[in-house]
Amino acid sequence: MATAATHRQSIRGPCSNIGQIIAWVVLLFSVTAIGALPMLIQGVNLTKVTQSTPHLALILMGMLVTSCSPTLAALLVACLCPGAGGLSSVFRGVRMWRVGLVWYAIALLGPVFLMLGAKTMIAARLGILPRQWTVWPSFSGPGGLPFIIFGSLLAEEPGWRGFAQPRLQMRCGALAASVLIGFLWSTWHLWYVILPGGFSTVTRTDAVATYLRLTSTAVIYAWMYNSTNGSLLIAMIAHLGHNLAASLIPTPADGGQQHLIAALLYLVAAMIIVFTTDARTLRRGDVHGLPSD
Repeated sequence: MATAATHRQSIRGPCSNIGQIIAWVVLLFSVTAIGALPMLIQGVNLTKVTQSTPHLALILMGMLVTSCSPTLAALLVACLCPGAGGLSSVFRGVRMWRVGLVWYAIALLGPVFLMLGAKTMIAARLGILPRQWTVWPSFSGPGGLPFIIFGSLLAEEPGWRGFAQPRLQMRCGALAASVLIGFLWSTWHLWYVILPGGFSTVTRTDAVATYLRLTSTAVIYAWMYNSTNGSLLIAMIAHLGHNLAASLIPTPADGGQQHLIAALLYLVAAMIIVFTTDARTLRRGDVHGLPSD
């Protein structure tokens, strides 16, 4: 395993860490806009895409590019920016699989309990039990299980946690880095508002819930990443765990209330982490500094 000093040196060079982050952010939103171009040019709302939509293949390709933009931007910067460390600096943490089983349990089961908790609280508030607590996810289409697995594991986490988290936390500490990443993540996640009629597809409650949940999630994932000595794999599995939970536990058309309650539960979990760990590393009783990946 590389030492912390070795890893830090591998992502420093003529292009500083902050320069790499700035380049990545610019590319993140640029690649996202490029992916959205087919829908922008045709004036298509994301919710109106159907099998009969003209140039559907091009639109689906654009959606794929957009969903992968965090990782695509990270790979471009890592490979093209002098001293950025290349592909290995982004994917090194995938090899970190020998961690305690408790981390796999938290990653996969934690989101299920949080989502069920949100659904239970909504049911208690309304005094009505839901008709379905869980549903089986679809196996086809953009929201199908294969898309969820691919998107959760590869489309985003190599960018957020594999690239941005280690570089930012070297400069400003793990907590501040994760909050900044959470803000970027939330803003990027609402990219579809740039499409025709995009603002009509998201309520104010949903927007608030998105920023609360993803910023809290960024803190949680940073805690998991650093506590496992830089396991990107654990962050990827946690992302998969949330997306599977969101597919298994349907959200009713309640104006985003369940989404908001789930976001508040994520916030509570993040606050517990913040109050029980070192803000510089998001690790408990840490004496060794940041992980080496």
